[in-house]
Amino acid sequence: MSLVELISTEKTKPDLLDRLEGFFTSELGKNILYAKDKPGFIANRIGVFSIAACIHHADRLGLDFDTVDALTGTKLKRPKSATFRTADLVGLDILKHVFEQFDQVLSDDPWHAYFKTPQWLEYLFEQRALGEKTKAGIYKKEDGEIRVYQPESQNYNKANYEIEASVKSILKTNVSRWIAALRANQHPQSQFLYSVIKDTCLYSAYHLQTIAHSTRDIDWALHWGFGWEVGIFELWQANGVQASLALFLQDDANVSTPNWINGVTDFYTDKGAYSPSEDDYTPYSKHVVYDRQLHRPALMGESKHGQGVTIFENDSVKFFHENDGIAIFSLKTKLHTLNLEVIDSLKQAIEIAEQDFRAMILWQDSAPFCAGANLYEIVAGAKLGMIDHQNLFTSFKKKAWQLLKPNLPNIDNLKPINEVIELLQRVLMSLKYSKIPTIAAVEGLALGGGCELLMHCNRRVSHTESYIGLVEMGVGLLPAGGGCKEMARRAAKHKDLFTTLAQYFEQIGLAKVSESAKLAVDMGYLDDNDVIVSQRLELLHVAKQQAKLMINEHYRPEDVNQAFKVGGASAKANILAQLTNMRIGEFISQHDELIAQKIADVLCGGEVDANTEVNSQYLLDLEKTHFIELLKQDKTQERIEHMLIKHKPLRN
Repeated sequence: MSLVELISTEKTKPDLLDRLEGFFTSELGKNILYAKDKPGFIANRIGVFSIAACIHHADRLGLDFDTVDALTGTKLKRPKSATFRTADLVGLDILKHVFEQFDQVLSDDPWHAYFKTPQWLEYLFEQRALGEKTKAGIYKKEDGEIRVYQPESQNYNKANYEIEASVKSILKTNVSRWIAALRANQHPQSQFLYSVIKDTCLYSAYHLQTIAHSTRDIDWALHWGFGWEVGIFELWQANGVQASLALFLQDDANVSTPNWINGVTDFYTDKGAYSPSEDDYTPYSKHVVYDRQLHRPALMGESKHGQGVTIFENDSVKFFHENDGIAIFSLKTKLHTLNLEVIDSLKQAIEIAEQDFRAMILWQDSAPFCAGANLYEIVAGAKLGMIDHQNLFTSFKKKAWQLLKPNLPNIDNLKPINEVIELLQRVLMSLKYSKIPTIAAVEGLALGGGCELLMHCNRRVSHTESYIGLVEMGVGLLPAGGGCKEMARRAAKHKDLFTTLAQYFEQIGLAKVSESAKLAVDMGYLDDNDVIVSQRLELLHVAKQQAKLMINEHYRPEDVNQAFKVGGASAKANILAQLTNMRIGEFISQHDELIAQKIADVLCGGEVDANTEVNSQYLLDLEKTHFIELLKQDKTQERIEHMLIKHKPLRN
């Protein structure tokens, strides 16, 4: 988690805190909050209370641990580990210790009873079932399946939760409808969620002035410290501050509420976040370090920073600028995947940028950078017989497909796959050899086509936590947007061409992904002169700095026809010899071997002599040919469909 809480005492020098805030923010990539010196500070005081409220109401309503986790995880816009899996990860001994500490030091807290250590937690502690670190806690794995602890029997049973349909339906609606709808639904699961939300809202309001400076502090503490997508005051405001308060008080007339809450209609406005001590709305910190965060995130209800001037926008992309001569291209697709509209839009954006701007940056306002190609469009094209041609029956097939699969994305504009590959290759080459510098600002996943996208930019600025790789092997394909070509070009710059090619082949053949930006340099996906930053919110700022540096250095693109040496048939023979051994040893399947052979053919430049010089287009043509050949294979189509449905690779 990125949260760091700073606590000022009477003896703390203000300039020390100022320096710490700058250092932690920029150099370590942390997010800073100033907490008051109270038990649990901000994040743990509210976050642990939320866990305590879950335990209290689950016991009251008779809900099992796994049911609570199903309800309080991603469906509630909180981490997948939810409540009790989080407890196992942290350690039940730690949770027990925190409960005991809060029970001891918060004796005057109106919700003091919630912090009593439950009997089942005492029992698991005595049994040394402390969670993940002891391989057993609330959950444990037996015979390959996850089992959940049952306090009544003190045994572990197979998880058997099921979210009630009406509750699931409510959680699918906008968060602004949750409180009233959950309260009105009498199912125990709904009453559980309503009660936990109600208590957490009231608890946060009651203690706000004691532990924090504004509502913003508590919500960001929950975002940054506990991984919540929606803070408790954000949720409350979305449902109406006074309307929700009235419901809470109807159900809990004797609850303690602070005086300030009665006059507040919004916790957040364009002026900032509400501060009870100021009885006003306070803006964000003016610390100079935040000048580097051009699109600083805002909570629901606050005004957003840096919207820019839109050049064009559609369902898949936004292309804009910020009055500094630098164009910015951002994806809006799910996981920022590459579909046909993205490719067409990127082509248009490059043309506009070359005409009207001095540089162009590829940047997303949130991770990932790009999770790769839209597999649905690829498999749809394959199933409709549109791999390398289109005929009179294609339009009828498309309509039939849409009728049979009405809930899936529209494919009316789908082109034959070979045409899409050619278009992608041309667009990425125009990105690489653009008249103006192109910079990729990378965070999170950059896989497959996303990796190819960043490799074709002239420079990359990457967050430390960037996970980069050419992973097409996992869906039975090879990189065909220039990924193999780029790796072959990069290998040619090394003294030991053959050894480097073998390394790159292994990476692509095993679909390896870098575990960090630093490791991506070692793997050849990033260059030594690329920039790595610790603070993700500084990516765009640093990318703009790099763009201006390249402009000032009078950037000129390389020659698109520049030739480079390839390993040729001898390098390919060495690679394939190892491949045969792996096949004989049954470490890979026959289809794995086929894919790997085609990857090796492209990386090594086909059947040419060692050190033969080729140009980029030669390898791009090889990529496209082998990609189409593989896509026609039933086993490849099975792999793609399996990935779309199961979200994990199929080894067939």
